[in-house]
Amino acid sequence: MQDPYHIASYVTKVLSEDRFEEAALITRLASKDKNVTVSWNELIKYQLKHNRLRAALKLYNEMKKRAQLPNSRTYTIIFRGCADSSNPRTALAEAIKIYNQMQNLERLKPNTIHLNAVLKVCARAGDLDSLFAVLEGANTSPHALDSQTYTTILNALRMQIDKPEHSGVSESEARELIKKTISRAKSIWEEVISRWRSGQVVIDEALVCAMGRILLLGGYHDVDSIAALIEQTMNIPKDVPEPGAEEKESKGEDEKPLAVNSTFAKSKAPGAYARPGNNTLSMILASLEKTGKTTHAIRYWGIMTKHYDVTPDAENWYQLVRAFRRGKNSMRAVNYLRNMPRDVMAPKHFRAAMGTCLRDRLNPAAIAHATAILYLMKSKLNPADCQTMRMYLRVAYACKRHFEEEARAGNVEKARHGYGRQLQLALGRLIGPYRAVALKVGADKVGAVGPGEEGAAEWMRRAPERAELVALARKMIATIDRLVSEGLVEPETAEHFKQSRNAMNAFVVIYFEKRRQLDPAFGSSKAEGGGEEDEFEKQDEKEDREDGFYDYDGSFFDEGKGRRRRQDKIADKMAAQDDFWDLRNRL
Repeated sequence: MQDPYHIASYVTKVLSEDRFEEAALITRLASKDKNVTVSWNELIKYQLKHNRLRAALKLYNEMKKRAQLPNSRTYTIIFRGCADSSNPRTALAEAIKIYNQMQNLERLKPNTIHLNAVLKVCARAGDLDSLFAVLEGANTSPHALDSQTYTTILNALRMQIDKPEHSGVSESEARELIKKTISRAKSIWEEVISRWRSGQVVIDEALVCAMGRILLLGGYHDVDSIAALIEQTMNIPKDVPEPGAEEKESKGEDEKPLAVNSTFAKSKAPGAYARPGNNTLSMILASLEKTGKTTHAIRYWGIMTKHYDVTPDAENWYQLVRAFRRGKNSMRAVNYLRNMPRDVMAPKHFRAAMGTCLRDRLNPAAIAHATAILYLMKSKLNPADCQTMRMYLRVAYACKRHFEEEARAGNVEKARHGYGRQLQLALGRLIGPYRAVALKVGADKVGAVGPGEEGAAEWMRRAPERAELVALARKMIATIDRLVSEGLVEPETAEHFKQSRNAMNAFVVIYFEKRRQLDPAFGSSKAEGGGEEDEFEKQDEKEDREDGFYDYDGSFFDEGKGRRRRQDKIADKMAAQDDFWDLRNRL
């Protein structure tokens, strides 16, 4: 192989088979009398691909010693490898050192690709000072900043807010940091628009969304200006606000709508507008969910899917359902969920949809919509999602307005039994999918722990999915206890429910016993209260109070103190029979 091209091809082939030493030997031998820079590039790229930054830099120095001059591609490979390094601080120091050396070269100067790669290294390391120092040097060089440059800068600003050291700051400090970041981003955006209008830079979706994602972190006016940003850069008109529409402002912020509108005023740009994609669709839906202008969600969805041929992905569907949840539109949540492709469906979509029904609890049809979502989930997900099923039971508790109105009209018993019938039907719909999940997670084997540490580790590995089933079982047990104790079901139905209840209760009790055996920290006291087991209790009680479980305490279910004493006696008896320690609190 005398031709450098064929040598490089062979080196690439050998590296694809992970025969690095052979490839390095061939390259070193060929370097004696040939220019094989491409082969050296492949060796460096291989080491960086395997996260060996030091080894890659050693090869870079070796090739120079062997009179193999690095080319533009060499530096691109090194800078991009530094950006992907698992040690961003070390990678940043090396990248800046090499970049500065490159600027002093006569034969080869850094171009925009190199600049963008180094900026990405700075962003990954979270070092804004280094990033803007590199930019300051770039402004004096002949190459211009492009859309990717600005995208990297804006993404770096957003990443700065999410840095771990900012997780412990106070709420006021966090707001101030966000406010400064948005102000800085707007200044950069004005430069982008100025250069766009003069034809010096092309705006693409990535750049638009980088700016939009920063605005999403702000207050009402910042988030609301995302629609103007999309109109400015993509020529998708935003709706004119209705007269007298309520303006929402974040506490402690003094944003000025006129300044926002000025920053994102529609441009008469000579170049093409950016084309929206999945990122844009998710961003605008998220902004509408935050501002509460959810009636516009369908309009943007239609424009982007029909006129711009955007195929919605899983995140787009999720943001759409979240918008419906904010708007309390359970009917649309059901209808759109039915049209959602099965291959992108995930539990979070059904949780958001069921949450829509929970927020839409004053709608008499909300329980029917929730039931439709439950059936849809049963047919699309295998197994069904426990959190969604638990939320379905919460919807059954919460949808009671028409029963309250009936009770106020004097039909207390009819209202009680109607409400009880609603809970009974909800329970009946959940027992089947509950059993399917129980089979999937091995609920019947929850008391069996394999030998040694491996057996305990395997049990603990399955603990999270079983914990979800435990939470659902506790909610179902409490509902059964209420229906039986209040006589809201027929004796035959009560007996059937008791059998299911006893099986679920046995699973719950055994789960907690084994969990405490295998995890001593489980159930132990923490800083200001109980252990993890108590978190179940707190979450149950919180949801129950939100959804109306205790409504008969002072509401239309309360028929006097004598009734309360009878309930307490029944609770004591059933608790003794089934060892369900939480029953008294539940009733």
